[in-house]
Amino acid sequence: MIARGMVLTTAAATLAVVGQSSPAAALPCGVSGPDVDQSAYGKKFTRSVSLRNGPDWQCDVTDTATINNSVDYHCFVYDANWETWTYLRTATTKYGWVWDGYLSDGGSQIHCSNG
Repeated sequence: MIARGMVLTTAAATLAVVGQSSPAAALPCGVSGPDVDQSAYGKKFTRSVSLRNGPDWQCDVTDTATINNSVDYHCFVYDANWETWTYLRTATTKYGWVWDGYLSDGGSQIHCSNG
């Protein structure tokens, strides 16, 4: 026989897990982000980077940018591992997603859903 309290606890735990939002549904490959970040233009990379067509390591590389490129942030999202990615434009008009670890100040502070 299962104690009544145990059933309620299990049900509550199941509801808590189901109710959590998953970052995996953030954005798929092949999408851009809205330009909602109004921070100053001129951000920098910490190294040469690959620009991707989505906020994930598995998304296609569409271009590259060097450490000398200045960038304009558009917005950020979380990937399935809760890492953040920023959609941006370089001074040479290249667009793409970059993992925030490669951005000198950690990337955009404005989530893409704010657009």
